[in-house]
Amino acid sequence: MPKSIQGYFIRVLFTTCVLFAVSLTSTVSAANANIFSDIYSGWERVSELPGEVNALQESYQQTLEQLNQTSAQLGQAQANVEAFKAQNELLLAQNEKLTDMVSKLQNDQDAKTATAKRIQTMVITAVSLILGYFILIRVMRWGMRRRSGRV
Repeated sequence: MPKSIQGYFIRVLFTTCVLFAVSLTSTVSAANANIFSDIYSGWERVSELPGEVNALQESYQQTLEQLNQTSAQLGQAQANVEAFKAQNELLLAQNEKLTDMVSKLQNDQDAKTATAKRIQTMVITAVSLILGYFILIRVMRWGMRRRSGRV
């Protein structure tokens, strides 16, 4: 190789090495800054994770407790509904018995009222007949006395 080509080749190689070294150092320092800030922010995030995990666990426990309470309340409400249904059926049966009893009492009362009216009518009729008999006898006697007194 001629000396000028070698010199040219060495200059190009040297320039390339210098440019590579400059670019490497410039990226290393930028990378170092980014690496440390990334490590720091990553460490902050990692250090915050237990608190977030604890908060999530507490939230989960609260939600679980609320679910248990709601489940218990639902079970109690269902038991109350069943008790109300049973009580309602019992009350309906009692209501039907009472309705039958009231109906029988009403029928008995109607029968007593009808009997009392019949007795009242018979008494009034008997008294009217007796009074009518006495009045008729008095009128007839009066009429006979008048006739016998005139004749």
